[in-house]
Amino acid sequence: MPRSFAGILVATGLLGLAHGAIAYEVVPAQRSGEYLKWGASRQAGTAGGEVTWGFVAAGTPGSEYCGVHCPGASLGELPNFYPDPERDNVARPLRVEQLQPVFQAAFDAWSAVADIRFRYVGIDASMRPMADPASRSPMIRIGIWRHAGLAAHFCAAAAFPPGLRGESGSGYIFLNANVGYQLSAAPEGSRVQDFPLGGGLHMSDLHLLALRETGHTIGLADSRHADSMMCRGDTSATLRPTLMWRAPRADDVAGARFLYGPPRPGRP
Repeated sequence: MPRSFAGILVATGLLGLAHGAIAYEVVPAQRSGEYLKWGASRQAGTAGGEVTWGFVAAGTPGSEYCGVHCPGASLGELPNFYPDPERDNVARPLRVEQLQPVFQAAFDAWSAVADIRFRYVGIDASMRPMADPASRSPMIRIGIWRHAGLAAHFCAAAAFPPGLRGESGSGYIFLNANVGYQLSAAPEGSRVQDFPLGGGLHMSDLHLLALRETGHTIGLADSRHADSMMCRGDTSATLRPTLMWRAPRADDVAGARFLYGPPRPGRP
């Protein structure tokens, strides 16, 4: 399923940076030489510091900021999770708190390649609407909505970096409750199964989806590099084959390090 982040960025002026075979893309801020990223500075190559993240409680209102990706109020579970799609097409709900280890692994994968750290702070029960300027924690808010419009069944998630559309400085991931999900055991680099045995909804793998969407929240857009985990269109309504990656590829690492520099072991 495609993510909406890239299309939004193109509309706001996406910047492509190419260095030889490098094709990652990042998001320019309003000031020349600055980018939408975490940390005390928006200059490229500067540390991202510690970024907190968590899920929003069921019933959290959406807002005009996220439009079709957050209509109404958030849900507490993904209803169409296939626990064993290689054997059957029986779906069951996956509660939002059960996604914590999946997203933790994704954030850890980015910390392993760039100078940025993440800390999980639990469920945000403030019920503040998305993009509410009074919301300060967590810095990255993750929730489940039934996407609407063209995104209703052709978008597994949308993700925004801090400062997108003039927002004050939070990051967001909006998971779509309308589509199917799995936690694939496919080997690294192999093709991900598209549908459960016996038929059902198209399945997005949560490992891969979490890695891509967290990549968007740190400021990476869809890459033009075919071997990139962030490659645009890899998971799409046209069912182009999707490869399983659980860690950033070389092009993804280059983009993350452009924004934040390499990791610094021992940094508190």
